Amino acid sequence: MRLSVKHSIGLVCLLLLTSCHDQDESLRPLDALINTHQAVQAQHQTRLDSMQAAYQCTQMTDEERFEYCGLLFDKYRSFNLTSQYAYAQERIDIASRLANKDYRCIAQLNRVEVLMRSGMYHEAVLCLDSIAASPIASDYQPYYFHLRRTLYGLMEDFAITEVEKKRYLRLTQDYRDSIIRVEPEGSFVGELVRADGLYADGLYDEALSLLEQYESTDSILEEQVGIVAITKAQIYRALGNQEEEKRYLIISACSDMRSACREYIALRELAFMLYEEGDIDHAYRYMRTAIEDAQAGHMRGRSVEISTIYPIVEKAYLRQEATHKRMLYGLIASIALLAGMLSLFLIYSARKRKQLASLNELLRESNSQLQQSNRIKTVYIGRYMKMTTLSDFDDAFLELFPDFIDRVRDLLVPEAELHIKPKERLNTDLRVLALIHLGITDSKQIASFLRYSLPTIYNSRTRMRNLAKGNRDEFEQKIATL
Repeated sequence: MRLSVKHSIGLVCLLLLTSCHDQDESLRPLDALINTHQAVQAQHQTRLDSMQAAYQCTQMTDEERFEYCGLLFDKYRSFNLTSQYAYAQERIDIASRLANKDYRCIAQLNRVEVLMRSGMYHEAVLCLDSIAASPIASDYQPYYFHLRRTLYGLMEDFAITEVEKKRYLRLTQDYRDSIIRVEPEGSFVGELVRADGLYADGLYDEALSLLEQYESTDSILEEQVGIVAITKAQIYRALGNQEEEKRYLIISACSDMRSACREYIALRELAFMLYEEGDIDHAYRYMRTAIEDAQAGHMRGRSVEISTIYPIVEKAYLRQEATHKRMLYGLIASIALLAGMLSLFLIYSARKRKQLASLNELLRESNSQLQQSNRIKTVYIGRYMKMTTLSDFDDAFLELFPDFIDRVRDLLVPEAELHIKPKERLNTDLRVLALIHLGITDSKQIASFLRYSLPTIYNSRTRMRNLAKGNRDEFEQKIATL
């Protein structure tokens, strides 16, 4: 490794710069609400406990119990998915006892809503298909169309192939039109879906105008404020207006906090935006709040989304962020010095074979220290990758090894090409080789550090070995020793 103290200082300075940020005054209202949101949720839970006790103890007819379960189902929405599912199932059982087709239809639709929010898309589609096998009463058609539209929108987001994406997009558009057809003009759902359609068609100004008209009415509710705000934030993101996007993400997140919601969209999107801006403290706090509340509410789908997409900075790391940065500088400098000392030692040992026995003991000790340093290096490189974007890593690495790309080309066959996008300094293959050069050879660690899938790493390593000159099995060893 050709690390110098000068380059090590440069890397640490880069890390320090990426973590510097100004305190954003616009976040103060949200910070205040987060400080009290657990108390708000506790109050909401107390009200739910009282309602559940009334349901258990009060003499009711099955019809009354069905309606009361529906009220509890609504109250648990975005608060506790397990309890919401339990009341959906209770409604199904009551409907079966009463042999009431309309009751059974709305109860099954409730169940579909929970399945969808749990990420069980296949089961939700099957259940909706079963419901659609019989005529659906006009009163329940808006709910049915809304579930279809939302479900296919989610499936479009997670579709792998373009064919699938186009199919789900078409279905989403079809059911959006169905909602508009059955919803009364001026209703919240109707206006929101109309705005969503305009947004999907790229008519951003018209979508914003429609939402702002609804915002100005006296009929808008607190939970609707948050939904309108997150929709406007997404439109401003498409327009490239980060300032307005951030403002409406904050408004939506504040609304969620006031509503005792545990299923956040705005808060995690805001956290990721702040992470990219370098505001690590707020990003971590919002991420942690989103994850803890999703877990408390058994929001499995949201928990998976957050844990797999957004980096989470550990509490200990945040409390000692500045200390760890200084430690990182010391470790990099120590590794560089140790590598130099080891090289000198090997030369010296070749000339002084008469002292081989004593020098071997020193060599074993040095190797032990180097292995420990390598383990520490792996940990801190991993933490560095979690707190920076890939572009930050590219800049820092090429500052340390400015001729790395040229040296890689020297190891490849003449016809090999390294395609690097105009605004990037390294591509996926070069980032994988960069980590191998730094001593990280485990594919799982590389995938975790770069936030790529494990198959992507395997494919990259195979592709680059196939482009190597000479013995392909020695390619990565040569990369490590460039």
